[in-house]
Amino acid sequence: MTTRSALFRLLFWTMLGTMTVVGALSFFQFRNALQWEIAGNLRFGATAMMQRIDTFLFSHVENMRVWRGIEVMQDIRVKDVDKRLSRFLSNLRAGQDKVYDALLCTDMQGRVVAASDASYIGGQAPGLSDWRAVPGQGLDTISVALSSDGGGTKAIVLRTAIPNAFGDGSIGYLYAFLDWRAVQDLLDGAVNRGSRGLLLVDRDGEVLGASSALRAKPELRQLHLKHWELPAAGSTSYVHDGSGLGYGELLVGAATSGGSPPFEGLGWHTLMLEPTTVSYGPIWALLWAMVGVLLATLLAGLWISSRLADRIVAPIVALTDFTRGFRQGQTSLPAKPSRATSEVDELHRAYTEMIQALEQSREQVVRAGKLAVVGEMAAIMAHEVRTPMGILRSSAQLLQREPDLDERQRELIGFIFSETERLNRLVTLLLECARPQPPQFMSHDVIEIVDSVIVLLESRVERAGVTLSRQSDGDVVLSCDREQFMQVFLNLILNALSFVGEGGRVRVSTHRDEDALWISVADDGPGVPPEFRQHVFDPFFSRREGGIGLGLTIVQQIVQAHGGTLSVGESSWGGASFNLCFKQQTPGT
Repeated sequence: MTTRSALFRLLFWTMLGTMTVVGALSFFQFRNALQWEIAGNLRFGATAMMQRIDTFLFSHVENMRVWRGIEVMQDIRVKDVDKRLSRFLSNLRAGQDKVYDALLCTDMQGRVVAASDASYIGGQAPGLSDWRAVPGQGLDTISVALSSDGGGTKAIVLRTAIPNAFGDGSIGYLYAFLDWRAVQDLLDGAVNRGSRGLLLVDRDGEVLGASSALRAKPELRQLHLKHWELPAAGSTSYVHDGSGLGYGELLVGAATSGGSPPFEGLGWHTLMLEPTTVSYGPIWALLWAMVGVLLATLLAGLWISSRLADRIVAPIVALTDFTRGFRQGQTSLPAKPSRATSEVDELHRAYTEMIQALEQSREQVVRAGKLAVVGEMAAIMAHEVRTPMGILRSSAQLLQREPDLDERQRELIGFIFSETERLNRLVTLLLECARPQPPQFMSHDVIEIVDSVIVLLESRVERAGVTLSRQSDGDVVLSCDREQFMQVFLNLILNALSFVGEGGRVRVSTHRDEDALWISVADDGPGVPPEFRQHVFDPFFSRREGGIGLGLTIVQQIVQAHGGTLSVGESSWGGASFNLCFKQQTPGT
């Protein structure tokens, strides 16, 4: 597995897991909160509906209690059709906005003697057997029963005995038939033909009435709610199986009749129902919205993860490719990533420093190997070359004393002297390069050392037709070995003289800044090409015809022994500039 794929998978699964958990928790929290809110609304709606029905019933029970004591009711004693009482009953029915189907008065034998509708007169009182007294203080003289047909409840029938105003006992009964449609209108108005439904249930779980949407369901006729949770008092809410009404799950708010004092209620229940598919509709819409947001976020996360993984991994891959190339001889440093994290930048910086250190180590190993060869050659030449060279020089001196030598012979003897001297210098250079002497540090004026070297080279400079100058911004005192520093400036100036032509310029300049002392030897010659600058200090590297290639190597060794650095660059004239830097030097040290 690659680092990129590992990062990509980590970011992807972290985002997916986090959003799934947060989304699931949010969904269930919203669902529970919504269910609790809707359940409260259903309880409130069922309770309000039950109170309205109780108020409706009590108002008509109170009518019966008042009407039974009206004087005109005493006309029942006539025991014949009484038009005055019938007109009174008809006026009462009309004044109640036709809430009553009929109002009847009967004698004690149950014969109708007066009615709001003449068709009832002469007939018998309704044959209802499930009469029960209306509970409540002062209401026990009134009874209630339900009239029904094959289609369900038809009317609520109220009955009260009419007391004898002129003696004891009762003279007959007053019946009031409440139109059941008035109750249904109350149920329909509460739900306003919406997604909710209302059921009116008696104390035994029998369905008495329902709102319009539920009345249209054929399952309502066989529905019995004895297994449903009907509270003994107050209200409750719960989720119930709605298959008996052709639904799935239903969210139910149920309330029990509490009456309207002094009316204590009939023990009926109202149930407000709403399918959970409707109740949870907003939360399901929210769920799909959350799924959409999740998918959009995941796509954005995938893109961000891919970009982030590339941003982290690309520099590492580039460093890996560079490492392979470096093993095969590639020398250029790895390119710095344009947009990377600080850790990757630090890795690139450390890697670059490591490569530079390795390259320097490799150069040092190569230089050390060359110096080792120089050392071996110096040892051989010091032992094997100087002895014969001394014999040759001594022999040449003896020959030079002969009095009868001609010019040609003296010239040849001069060649022997010059060549042995050249060989001696070569051996000396090899020995100095292979076994440099440790510097003897003392405080010296660098300007005075430079001036001494200029005086030594004055005649050679004049013969070459070159201008040799010095430039300084003040006295420069440095702790150094004077002899070795003279050798440094001799080698650098001689190297410059060998490349400038007649009329050329060579300048030695010094200046000090806050951190270091800088010394440069510049010329207006052809300069050192950039591709040769890292090799000019290698042993035996020389661009001058007849040069050995050890002068600059010795100069570098001396400078490094003094704690400085030596570099080559381009002078202001376009030629070469050899720059010496000695850090942490202060005047007088």
